[in-house]
Amino acid sequence: MKILILPIILTASLFAAAQSPAAVEREILAQLDNIDKYSTYLGEYDETKNDEANKALRETLVQNGKRLDILRYAFPKLKDKMYVTTSVNGKLRIYSWDLGTGGTMHDIANVYQFQGNSGGVNTSLETGNEESGGGGYYTQIFQINSQTGPIYLANSIFIAQGNLHGQAIEAIRINGDKLDTKSKAIRTGSGLVNSIDFAYDPSSLGNRSETLVYFDSAKQEFRFPIVVEDKTYETGRMTNRFITYRFNGQYFVKVS
Repeated sequence: MKILILPIILTASLFAAAQSPAAVEREILAQLDNIDKYSTYLGEYDETKNDEANKALRETLVQNGKRLDILRYAFPKLKDKMYVTTSVNGKLRIYSWDLGTGGTMHDIANVYQFQGNSGGVNTSLETGNEESGGGGYYTQIFQINSQTGPIYLANSIFIAQGNLHGQAIEAIRINGDKLDTKSKAIRTGSGLVNSIDFAYDPSSLGNRSETLVYFDSAKQEFRFPIVVEDKTYETGRMTNRFITYRFNGQYFVKVS
């Protein structure tokens, strides 16, 4: 009997030690508050404390990112603090936040969370270097169901300076139990690539938001606006015309 009871006790203790998703959310909120408090954007900038807060947040996301209940949790209280973007099938999520170390150029960090084919959940840092910040924060994930499995299109926004913003559409796959963030699923005039990007002056948007990449699930296509050179907007003027890429069963190809 003792041999049978021990695993039960150990399992129960492990469940008791695990934080609830709501408790993890509160911990993330506290870490984000510390990042803001000691950031370059506020009066209490402290490089050491800011770095510690960013490391703590990464560790929280990575440690809890192996849990399916965390992947399925909506994190409703994080909406005004960081981007938590999830695919339609719930198998891919990207957490994005401002490191608070930039100036006119914002330094962004991203942590990917995904469910592999075996059902297990894991995380991945975008560069493999947890000290580094990424280029942009992710606001949307689109999904195409191909014969070889889902292809995800992640839309990110990059802030270089007040008059220079950029966006990218990146193809991502989950191959088995590994994440492939460099999937060459887009065919351009120069060959197969894993991403397309464009830069622009945000003041040329007028009353439009920075939701500039659109996806049509019925037509299996995405589109983004054409940016042109302009003397008034030196970094690029946004137009009302679009470039469209459609999925042909294997790749996304330009159709207009």
